[in-house]
Amino acid sequence: MKKTSALLLTSAMMASLLAGCGEKPKEEQAAAGAGNAKQVNLKVYTWLSEETAHWSKIMPEFNKEYPNIKVDVNILSSKDDAHEAMKKLDLAAASGQQMDVVMLNDSTGYTQRVNAGMLAPLDDFLKTDGIDYDSEYKATTQINGKYYALPGRLLTWFVMLNKQKLDEAGLAVPKEWTWDEFMDYSKKLTKGEGPSKQYGTYFHNWMQYITLANVNNPTNNRIVTADGKVEINNDRIRKSLQIANQVQNVDKTAHSYADVISQKLTYRNEYFGGKAAIIPTGNWMITEAAGSETIPAKFVSVFAPYPKFSKDDPNGQTLATIDYIGVAASSKNPKEAYEFTRWFTTKGILASEAMISSWTKADLNKMIDGLIKTGKNPEMVDKASLEYVMNISKPVKIVAPPAYISDAEKRYTSEVEKFLLDKVDLETTIKNAEKAVTDVVNTNK
Repeated sequence: MKKTSALLLTSAMMASLLAGCGEKPKEEQAAAGAGNAKQVNLKVYTWLSEETAHWSKIMPEFNKEYPNIKVDVNILSSKDDAHEAMKKLDLAAASGQQMDVVMLNDSTGYTQRVNAGMLAPLDDFLKTDGIDYDSEYKATTQINGKYYALPGRLLTWFVMLNKQKLDEAGLAVPKEWTWDEFMDYSKKLTKGEGPSKQYGTYFHNWMQYITLANVNNPTNNRIVTADGKVEINNDRIRKSLQIANQVQNVDKTAHSYADVISQKLTYRNEYFGGKAAIIPTGNWMITEAAGSETIPAKFVSVFAPYPKFSKDDPNGQTLATIDYIGVAASSKNPKEAYEFTRWFTTKGILASEAMISSWTKADLNKMIDGLIKTGKNPEMVDKASLEYVMNISKPVKIVAPPAYISDAEKRYTSEVEKFLLDKVDLETTIKNAEKAVTDVVNTNK
């Protein structure tokens, strides 16, 4: 009798315990499951600094959802120096260091490292998760039919303007304009001579500033297409060179190319120092327009859409670039590395409150608010004009270029420099640049 009673009591207790377990909330069950999962350590290599990406905000949010994955974030540059960071990344890969997630800053570096075998294809993971890539992301990372990365930040271009100088010149904030109208504004905003001269604009020595009218071409916006076709002898490239020559050498509404190179000028100092009234640039400058520790904002910045090549072009069509986040081919934990990659390119960027995401489900205006409030002087950003520009922006298609694109761009730049230094005429420059780039293409066939 006693044995039977004890057995019944034990059975009842077990039933009660099992019932209690069954009543636990799903969230607790999921957390328990994650706690029992295999602990994995990932090494993430990135060029994005704490100041830019806010890793201290991102990682606690990731740890809440994936407590079994410990992530070591290796920041390769303290000043967002992509060139320095990529050299360190390649060195780490060559020396066989643990590498699980890799972040790259542009399509050129992405293509080169895919061809070098650094990144693993993600197609099987995307298929398993049932992800329709084109409905999830605003930019493609596809190379030869496969995805080797997911897009991180979406960097679109616009024109940033000093409101005080616009008001002094009696100029309205443009809501739609062409490059010819941009150059007219630049003339009206230029005054004075010598060291104290106020320039209308500033063109840096980047590739974008010698292809300004071509980078927002909705089809072929690089000087070499993905399949190796040279795109230089056309109206958009010709217009780009005419714009650069007009502002730097003819109207003299910007520092000459020679000054930019010889004096090692920087676009931040030129604009925020009040030496240039307007500047074509990208949305990474939103936070800086709101002031930083290094450069406080001393005037209100307003924003205008990227200028159009032709007045008949759609308004808001703009150059766009992305960061590429991929799984290292050498990773011993590719599934977990993919999970971090997928999470970062969706929820992670939003958690930072410091970047614009390529994820289609992200709230653009909320991201803009985050960027502005990150600055030290948020009142110095004209939010109305910024929201207008960002919401009408139509990023052109981003296509991964051939692996030799950096060599092609160096040869193109070399020929264009001769034109901007007044050594060669426009048509000779087009002809010589086309030949030089074609030689690079043929060498790499």
